Amino acid sequence: MPRASMLSEVLRRHVDPALEAVMRKLSRHDVRGPLRGALALHRNKAMRRTIERFAPAIAPLESAVLQGDGAAIERFDTLVAEAVTTMRAERPMDLDGDGGSRLTELLHAVDARLYRDRPELMDDPSFPEDERTHALDVLDRFNHCTGIYATVMAAIDPLVEAASAEGKRPIVHDVAAGHGGLSLYLAERFGDRVAIEASDLREEYLALGRAQAAARGLSVRFSVEDALALGGLEERGVDVITCTQAIHHFPPGMIARMMSEAARRARVGACFIDGERSFTTLGLVALVGALYGRTYTFYYDAVTSIRRMFYEEELALVAALAPGMPKVRVETGIAPPSHVYVRITREP
Repeated sequence: MPRASMLSEVLRRHVDPALEAVMRKLSRHDVRGPLRGALALHRNKAMRRTIERFAPAIAPLESAVLQGDGAAIERFDTLVAEAVTTMRAERPMDLDGDGGSRLTELLHAVDARLYRDRPELMDDPSFPEDERTHALDVLDRFNHCTGIYATVMAAIDPLVEAASAEGKRPIVHDVAAGHGGLSLYLAERFGDRVAIEASDLREEYLALGRAQAAARGLSVRFSVEDALALGGLEERGVDVITCTQAIHHFPPGMIARMMSEAARRARVGACFIDGERSFTTLGLVALVGALYGRTYTFYYDAVTSIRRMFYEEELALVAALAPGMPKVRVETGIAPPSHVYVRITREP
């Protein structure tokens, strides 16, 4: 065995378990940091004001967007992106009746520097397959020991239970699933009680998922699907549609259209869940990413992902502007250690 490989194996056996123990302890707590709480009231005010401003301009476009009109979709996406940008730019001094405290104004200015949108290395279709596979292996281990997969399962469980109460075997379908790490986890935990499916536009990711499912003896249906065209899922009676840890890869307008599509196609409901950006999470992920797995790809993409992620209030804004939503109940919430969700439940 080459010396580098021997060292890597030693670190994986003796260093990684210690890091995983620390991450498991941290995963029981909300690690998003005090800045998030300090600005929560301001963000809620900014969200409500932005909805009031943009909803009237978006409403006339909804029918054409649902019909696939290209010009309407382009205009819709532009307006939703503008809405999110406007919400982020709202200053406490402009929203609060007392002009906002100087501290809140300072925290808002600091927080504004966190967001940065740039592509991740694994977003590149030409990225070397062996490096992709290694980075995804590290990501899966990271998600397990930080409890992220368990967090997602808890967020979608009310929808699964609602489907089970109807006396049928629920079908859960994860869109934009990548290599299907979550779907494999759900298949292990739910067993035969729930049918698990995963889809993505990228066949190279799905191939990795199929190989893992076969190696672990798990039954997961993998298919190429467009998250904006899920009519086939509706025809097959899919109960719950999820989108997990992928939202930050898409622009706001597309997320809004994905939420609408999922809400209209799922029998019971849909759940969108992702990390929430914060300086605290960024610092922890940067530290762990540098030590755990020893792969630059995982480190770079993890740090880049954190800075691209949305706040809970931003996702609530996007959901409020989603076109043609059926009669639903929309809930948002936090999911430790550092995640937020939008859960959409169909109503009679």
